[in-house]
Amino acid sequence: MSLKDTAARTAVLSTLHAAIGDELKAAKRELEAGLRAAKADTGTQKVTISLAEQQDIGTASLVQPAAAAVVADVDKFKAWVTANYGSEIERKFVFEVRAAFTARLLKEMTAAGVAQWADPETGEVHDVPGVEMQGRAAYTRMTVPDAGKAAIAKAWQSGALAHLVLPQLTARFEGAE
Repeated sequence: MSLKDTAARTAVLSTLHAAIGDELKAAKRELEAGLRAAKADTGTQKVTISLAEQQDIGTASLVQPAAAAVVADVDKFKAWVTANYGSEIERKFVFEVRAAFTARLLKEMTAAGVAQWADPETGEVHDVPGVEMQGRAAYTRMTVPDAGKAAIAKAWQSGALAHLVLPQLTARFEGAE
């Protein structure tokens, strides 16, 4: 392949890659909105992905992570750490709680499911000011095993997927000058 052909191929693939990326983002937003609506309407959080009525290739699920501990009020949290664990304060022009200590506390509180921390040295359980448990946003997870990916590749090669992707991609380029 000549350098000129390689440059043209690269430009075409780059343009298509961007268009496919935009369509993928839009499709994922639509899928997540649909899964959220299905959960609200019927409690359904998972759908089977099929290429044809008899050929299931994977699943798409709405995942709701457990609540996680976060520092919601930095000043209250710093005051508590300063009063109880002064060695975990880094003194600079302003003082900050050591990032490793904060991460350890939040991880342990997230695992416990409460904004309390048990000091491993003393056994004292602290209600930690400035920290609260917050829900995390649900997200969509798609699972397509290798057999499903192979089925997609075969369907793509046969042209059986044109109705799923080509109209949207073609519409992106209509009127482009």
